[in-house]
Amino acid sequence: MKDYQSVLILYNPNAMRGKIDEKLPYIKKRLLVRYPSVDAMVSPNEDGLEELALKHASKYDIIVACGGDGTIHQVINGVMKSESRPLIGILPYGTCNDLSHSLDIDHDLDKAIDCILRLNTTEYDLMYDGKDYITYSLATGYLTRSAYTTGKNIKKRLGRFAYFVSALRSLFRLKSFPMTIKVDGEVIDDKFAYFMLMNGVSAGGFRINKGENLDNKKVKMVAIKKTNSFATFFRFMRLFFFGIKSLKKDKCVYIRDTSKIELKNHSNIPFTLDGEKDEFLKKNIEVKKSITLIKR
Repeated sequence: MKDYQSVLILYNPNAMRGKIDEKLPYIKKRLLVRYPSVDAMVSPNEDGLEELALKHASKYDIIVACGGDGTIHQVINGVMKSESRPLIGILPYGTCNDLSHSLDIDHDLDKAIDCILRLNTTEYDLMYDGKDYITYSLATGYLTRSAYTTGKNIKKRLGRFAYFVSALRSLFRLKSFPMTIKVDGEVIDDKFAYFMLMNGVSAGGFRINKGENLDNKKVKMVAIKKTNSFATFFRFMRLFFFGIKSLKKDKCVYIRDTSKIELKNHSNIPFTLDGEKDEFLKKNIEVKKSITLIKR
């Protein structure tokens, strides 16, 4: 095994509900038990962690992303766009922390640090759209808008359930969107209420894809057709409370495992890419590369 010597913690200043700076001395102290060098850098702006990861990827053996899924997305993209491949560790302190769920990393600080000290690793597939690496999810339709519109205060109070409060408010304003999906040679042209492409077991903080292989060069597609509002709502609830498998026999739901997909967004509806707003009319996505992540 490689002798890992240096660690860089890249963090979002809002991590741990804004108390990350108070915890950093303790985090460093624990990591220094194993690693001779431990540094930390805060994001200079909303999108600054990608640039920091790109700049420093060659200087450290391990880069630890401290924050939520947006933080991890930035750090992984910075590393993947560099020529170096340090290990990626996670201290999960966002609202949903979907990637950390897939890696079984506990949200307890000491247990999360233990993972970085033990250095159990896994290969993890990444989607690529020609510009960005997608770490766990591309989605649109019902609920997804709340990922980037739900206020920070309500997310602090309610956590992941803040998104469902937003979803319930929009129940009777549920609209369909036309989209053409070309998935491994199959063409699906329909109107949908929800679409998701994901790698991992968790979305929105809920384990909807248990048992998924994270490095089989495939990702999961789920597309729910729009019917009446109540039927669509209950399909959505089944998805998040009982998982993707509960919808397998539903004729109004398309479920596919794919390594390559083309999307045509005919209504220009916004998507969320790893929880952040993303807009496009056409996007080609493929499982491009894998990255080594630290797991439980």
